[in-house]
Amino acid sequence: MKNSKFWIAVLVSGLVMNVVDFVGQGMIMTNMYYSKHADFFYGTTNPLWFVIADFVTIFVLAIVYDRVAASFSGGWKGGAVFGLYAGVLVNFPTWIILHLFITGFSYKYAWFSTIYGIVWTAIAAAIIGAMTSKPTDAPLNA
Repeated sequence: MKNSKFWIAVLVSGLVMNVVDFVGQGMIMTNMYYSKHADFFYGTTNPLWFVIADFVTIFVLAIVYDRVAASFSGGWKGGAVFGLYAGVLVNFPTWIILHLFITGFSYKYAWFSTIYGIVWTAIAAAIIGAMTSKPTDAPLNA
């Protein structure tokens, strides 16, 4: 079982990223894209599933970061770099390939989703990195 720092980081990062998604996907993209392509998106999905999905995603991201954190610098910067790599790994092929296979899935939206997903992952991992890093032996200004 992970320590309390891990679980608090998952909780905090999950809450922050749910707010980010509420604003980014729930408000901005609804007006810019989703409402114009209502036939492409389910409009009846229970919003609770989006909240749960963010927490599951954060949990998986935190587990992977925990396993590879030694490969990155500590703190939020190391977490952000990990998040950038993880975001590119997952989002670039996913959204661009969906554009190639799904009729009506626009190239513009594929790029928006790719960039949004990379930034989202970098922010989430930065929070996890900041909250789970071990303190250094000596202060930086010593």
